[in-house]
Amino acid sequence: MRAIFLAGLAAMALGGCQSADEKLAAETGEVKLANASMQDVARLTKAARAKTLLQPGQWHTELRIDSADLAGLSEADRAKQMEAIKGQEKSATGCRTAEDLKPFDIDNLEQVAGSCTFPRYNQSGGKLDIEVHCGEGAAKSVLVATGTMSKTGYDVTIRQTTGTQGTAGYLGLVLHAKGDRTGNCVAKPKN
Repeated sequence: MRAIFLAGLAAMALGGCQSADEKLAAETGEVKLANASMQDVARLTKAARAKTLLQPGQWHTELRIDSADLAGLSEADRAKQMEAIKGQEKSATGCRTAEDLKPFDIDNLEQVAGSCTFPRYNQSGGKLDIEVHCGEGAAKSVLVATGTMSKTGYDVTIRQTTGTQGTAGYLGLVLHAKGDRTGNCVAKPKN
């Protein structure tokens, strides 16, 4: 009984320790993985989060659709989808809090996109180079994000394809997301 209790304590102590890759991610904010699972990416991006969080303040952000290939959709669906895609374009300036700038929780990706794997996930030296494959068959989506990032800005191009080009249901998008911290938030005057 005593041996089981001690083994349980040892397992709990070891479970609370960071692995070497988590420790490196926490110290540097860098994540470099190849052929990784969603769980590995989530674990390391959470470890790196403190070093990679965007700095609160006044921000100017833009999301632009560079191209959309909707040839795999029916004409009626194409018009609806294009309207929805164009509705995603935004340009805004304003004060952003830490909560506003909180990163997407990558654990939620599989809930939206199905089972995902990462042929590469590189977040290092101010650069971002990610490839993720979600789902399978005709519904398989591939997303590639490349660009730069820091605590005070980002400039990322995102290429997404769903399905196979030339077949029904195919969707191809290229988006450009850009954000710059322009200073501290301006206090609102008191009346």
